[in-house]
Amino acid sequence: MLPVLQAEPSRQGAHFEIGPEISTITYEESGLMEESGIMYGISGSFTYRAENMLGPIDMVKVDGTAAWGEVDYTSPISGRIDGIDDSIFEARVVLGADLKGKGTIIITPYAGFGFRQLTDDGGGMVSTNGAQAYDRKSTYYYSPVGVEIMSDLENGWSIGGMFEFDIFWDGTQDTYFSDMNETGFTYQDVAYDQNGGYGLRASVKVCKDMGSTGKLVVEPFFRYWDIDNSESEPFVVNGVPSGDPNAPTVEPRNSSTQFGLKVALLF
Repeated sequence: MLPVLQAEPSRQGAHFEIGPEISTITYEESGLMEESGIMYGISGSFTYRAENMLGPIDMVKVDGTAAWGEVDYTSPISGRIDGIDDSIFEARVVLGADLKGKGTIIITPYAGFGFRQLTDDGGGMVSTNGAQAYDRKSTYYYSPVGVEIMSDLENGWSIGGMFEFDIFWDGTQDTYFSDMNETGFTYQDVAYDQNGGYGLRASVKVCKDMGSTGKLVVEPFFRYWDIDNSESEPFVVNGVPSGDPNAPTVEPRNSSTQFGLKVALLF
């Protein structure tokens, strides 16, 4: 059994981390469509450590990410659209306990609550096949459950990583079909309820102590979501639910895969 880590002065108290990140993202509805592109963002966190702060809990961390970019849409049915504006906003809070492993290794299991929102601004754009695009907004509520590992090395270096499983509690896919009203029909916006799926995260973190400036952090990362079919909703045209069996009545099962790199300053 791992003993609780006795407080190390350099790790206790308040710490801030902030810096830019860049990533590639691919969103896929298998056999139906795919979007891929590059996202540019900024991420930051506030961590406070105090021995036995809340019983066995001695770490609280609040972190967030905001990213923007463009993605290209391809579909065997609808054709292609390039340069759709995308944005991601995410905020999380987790609680953890520092445990001491072998040598300078510190293992921190944690759990908490997270919020993620992705906005896809395709409204007003037209595909190579003449299909009208529309805006979409995905909102997720989830609980991150994971573990961080860090180890101090010589000459101010440290290395570690994290692995996380995200328990998906609930989500909403807001689909703004009304963006297609200029085609001569009146479409009703739909909010699809999503209640099944999961997420994964992993990263490797390398830190270098820069003295009074703080620590330089370089962190390659991976983020993944797999979301089940949503609850069904009617597709309403001119005020009447469509009887077309091919009309979209669910948000299909989808996955989102992100590979990136973060460079930050920890102080």
